[in-house]
Amino acid sequence: MIYYFSGTGNSLYVARHLADALGERLCPMVSPVSTDDEVIGLVFPVYGWGIPKVVEKFVRNYKASLLGGRLEGGFLYAVMTCGDDMGYTDRVLEKALGRKLDAAFSVLMPDVYVCLPGFDVDSKEECKEKFSLEKEAIQNIAKCVKERQTVRHLKRGPFPWTKTYILRPLFNRYLVTDKYFHVDASSCVSCGRCQKMCPVGNILIMDDVPQWQSNCVGCLACFHACPHHAINFGKMTQKKGQYDLLRMLNEE
Repeated sequence: MIYYFSGTGNSLYVARHLADALGERLCPMVSPVSTDDEVIGLVFPVYGWGIPKVVEKFVRNYKASLLGGRLEGGFLYAVMTCGDDMGYTDRVLEKALGRKLDAAFSVLMPDVYVCLPGFDVDSKEECKEKFSLEKEAIQNIAKCVKERQTVRHLKRGPFPWTKTYILRPLFNRYLVTDKYFHVDASSCVSCGRCQKMCPVGNILIMDDVPQWQSNCVGCLACFHACPHHAINFGKMTQKKGQYDLLRMLNEE
C-alpha cells in the first residue's frame, strides 16, 4: 500500500509511477484502509525542509494503524519530492511516526515554491530534465523496495540541520498561512478552479471570488491553478511563474 499527499500534483505523479512499478495500491492520506500489507510507502512533497501539516496529522493520528503488528516484520519507507533539496525531512517524519524508517528516498521534481525572493518555478528545460530523472529514480526505488533494502538515497543539500531546525519553524510560523492570499477581482472569472484544486478544501467561492478558510497547508495549488493569474500571495508572487503539471507533460 502507498499512501500519498500531493498539492500541485508532483507527488501524486511519483506515487502513481511507483505504484505501477511495484504493483501496489494507492490511497490518499485521509485514513488508512484495512490491509495486511507488510510493505507500506508514504509519498509526499517537502515543504520548508519538513513534512506538510497534512502528513504530520495523518501519521500522528494513524501511526498505530500504520505501524501495527503486521509491520513488526514489515517494511516502511518514504519517498519525498522536492524542487531542490530536502534537509532532514526524513527525521521530522520519523519523529512524528515514533520509529525509524526502513528506507527513505528523495525525488527531484519541478520547483513550485514562489513566495520568497529568489524562488520561482523551474524553466521548461529544467522541468523536462527532472521528469526524465524521475523515471530512473522510480525504477531504483522500486528495486530497493522489492528487495527490502535498508537504504537512504536523499538529497539533503547544504546546511540541512539549519534549514530543517532553524528555518523551518520560522517558515511554518510566518509563511504557512492563507492570510496573505488576495484576489484581483478584475481578473477573476469565478471559475472555481482554485477551489477544486485545493487538496484540503480550504477555499470557498463567496460573492464570486475565492475566500480562504484559515486551514492552509502552503501547497500553492490555488496560485498555480488560476488561469488568469488573479491569485497572489502578498506582492511577492505577482511576477512569478505558474506551474501546470498536465500542461508540462503535454509539451514534452
